This record gives sequence, structure tokens and C-alpha cells, in this order.
Amino acid sequence: MAEDTTRPEGVTVAVARRVTNSRFSALPEEAVTVTKQCLLDIIGVTLAGLREPLTQVLLAEIEEEGGNPQASILGSGRKASLTQAALVNGSAGHAHDYDDVNSAMNGHPTIPVAPAVLALAEYSGASGEELINALAAGIDAECLVGRYIGPSHYGAGWHATGTFGSFGAAAASAALMKLDVDATARAFGIAGTQAAGLKSMFGTMCKPLHAGHAAATGLSAARLAARGFTSRTDVLEAEQGFGATQSSSTSEERFRSALDVASFVPDTCFKYHAACYLTQSSIEAAKALKEEHALEPDDIETVEITVNEGHFGVCNIEEPRTGLEAKFSLRFTAAMALAGLDTGSIDIFTDELTERPELVALRDKTTVLAHLEPRAESRVAITTRDGRTLSREENVAIPLRDLELQWQKLETKFRTLVDPLLGSNTSEQLIAWCKELDSHEDLSEFWGLLRH
Repeated sequence: MAEDTTRPEGVTVAVARRVTNSRFSALPEEAVTVTKQCLLDIIGVTLAGLREPLTQVLLAEIEEEGGNPQASILGSGRKASLTQAALVNGSAGHAHDYDDVNSAMNGHPTIPVAPAVLALAEYSGASGEELINALAAGIDAECLVGRYIGPSHYGAGWHATGTFGSFGAAAASAALMKLDVDATARAFGIAGTQAAGLKSMFGTMCKPLHAGHAAATGLSAARLAARGFTSRTDVLEAEQGFGATQSSSTSEERFRSALDVASFVPDTCFKYHAACYLTQSSIEAAKALKEEHALEPDDIETVEITVNEGHFGVCNIEEPRTGLEAKFSLRFTAAMALAGLDTGSIDIFTDELTERPELVALRDKTTVLAHLEPRAESRVAITTRDGRTLSREENVAIPLRDLELQWQKLETKFRTLVDPLLGSNTSEQLIAWCKELDSHEDLSEFWGLLRH
């Protein structure tokens, strides 16, 4: 029987083909620029997360475990095995919940992918162009998976950064290793059967672990596939496969439309507050109201935050007791903004912060409501003691198209994070390297700076 060439190839293979066909020369200029920005941002937040308790636990574990020193743990002056480096760097980079987001995957796109790319690129001696292409391919893949799987996956309690991120890390690793379509599809199967991450763990060390686990899982999946390890090549669409078991909203039509998108990377949004992404619009609205009306905490009678109902299962911890929990509290982060605290500081989210009387008082004046109909904007309404009603809406989920301005904002954030750790000279060198990475064949100096 003749092969039916009119029927489109399966979803998993279509993503695999997109990855294997990826080339730096074919990337839109905007995608190249934003991929570099993603890299700079993730290096900054990873270096900042190195000293976090969860990272120190992981470092102690791999120290006892031992392993072949293949790739750098950023900022530590040491190397570990490929998967160990991906695990630690991925977890450290998500420790402060300060990394980028992309609505196509409903999660954080760079943190599950970049640690796998960095480890493999260092180990294999990849060029700057190859590194950028692999990172862009990985982000694209997890966004395509997100478009196919649909919103019910996240709504049911899965953390897309951990689940879709496993596919992204596998895709990026496959691109860097130049695997063919079959091997890449098998890598997806190997990654997909291990993909995990529960939203119920938000506010604990497990949330950052999801990102590190995804990076290590995807990297390992690609390497196993390259050695001939078998899996199904239709994991996304198979009966009892990833989509069937973890979503009630898969859509091949939505997926085929997504294939027409040249690159999802330019739609990445960056974070400038060190808290859960879904708190960011409310923080911006509260901050703007405080500044516009010169509000002091004692001026405020009540605060009403109105958000999409989906926020309730993610960042509505009403009375946080730890710094980590505070990052997932709409009430508390709004209180911080109204009190004039710097929510962009990674050092401010401490357990002690949650007990400060003025913040607790503002928190307890705050009510969180759901929009009657789904809306992207978050609304903050304040009633003052002198009878005024003030309100503002913000939506941080709109990508910034002024990429020069985005460079400026990200460089400021990077310096704030990295200067105290490595010094301003090293910070400036890393910024320069990220901006010009595609012009370098030999990245040895870059790896040395990252191990600093």
C-alpha cells in the first residue's frame, strides 16, 4: 500500500522536525536578540540563587555523590557531571522566582532549557551561534507543547515549567547534539515519561527543583536517545500518552496554527519583581497608585485586588509565614509595594519580613477577588481614610517590543544581582559576552567567567 503523504505527521514528530531543522541563520533577528537577553537574565538569577539554602542542599548532595566533572556550576568555581550541573543551575536559577515567562507555555521558558544548553555547550565546545540556536529551539519546543496541551494541564495542578520544560530541555539538547528526527522524537518520549512538577509545592524548595529536574531530565533524555535508548515517538498524542493523561484541552488545530509562528522567543516577558509572576501586575498597580497619590500606609483604609480566578490556586497564600510563601501571596506583595519596599530585591523576602507589623496590617486590609469574566489585567482599588477611591489596572504579560529599552532594564537588573557577587568588572564582561555571543566560535573565556 502506498504511503499516505497527505496526512500531516504526528504532533511529536512535527515538533522534533522543527527542532532538527532549526538553524541560527534562519532565526529572525528579533529572536536572536531576545534569546541573548534570556541568557543574560538567566545567568544573573542563577548566580543570585547559588547561595540559597535549597542550592546548598543540592551541592552537598552532589559533593557526596561524586561525578565526572564535565560542566560548570555557575559561580561556584567547580564542575560536576552534565546532569548534576543542569540540576543545580536550574534549581538555583528558579530559587528567587525571578526568571522570565512566556504565555504560550504558561510557565518559565528559559530556566528548564538554559542549564541543559550551558552544560552541553561547555562540554562539547559549541560555538555561540550553536548555543543561541539550541536555546531558541528549546524554548520554541516547550511553547509548541504548551499550545498543543492547552490550559487544563496547568489548571489541574501541573507546573508547566517542570513538565513542558522537560520537553524544552530535551529539544535544546537534541539541537545541540544534532540528533535526527527519530532520535529527537525518542528523546521527547524519554523526557515525557519523566516530566513532573506539582503546583501544590509552590512556596517550598520543590518549585525551583522542578526547573532543575526538567533541565537534567531533558539533557539526559537526549543523550540516551543518541545512544539508541527506545521510547514511543508519539508521546504527546498517543493513547495514554502525555496529552491524554495530563490534559482535557489538547488541540491539534491550535498546535498546527502554532507551527506557523516563526519563533516564540520574542514573546518572552521578563520579571522585575522577585516574586511569583502572577503577583507582578498587582504589584505594578499598587506601586503606581502609591507613587501617583503619595500614599502612606496609614492613609489606606482598604485594598481590593481583582484578578483572574486562576491566580487563586497559584499565589493567594493569605497569611505567608516564610519568605518563600510571601512570593506567592497577592495580599502580602501588594502590601510590600504600598509600604514602599523594593520588591525587586532578592534579599528582602525573608521569614522575618512576614512578621513586620506594618506589612501584616496592610495585608489584613487587603481582599482578593476574581474577575467576573476572564481578563488579563489585574486591578487594585484603594479606599483611603479621607474617603477617596483610587484604582488602577496593569498587565505585565505584554512583551516589550523596544528591545533596546529591554536591554537597559535587564542590564540594570543583572548588575544589581551580580555586582555584589562577582564585582562590576566581571558583570560588565558577562553582559558584553551575552550581547556578542554569536560572534564567538570559542567560548572558553565565557565559561571561565561563569565559573568565577
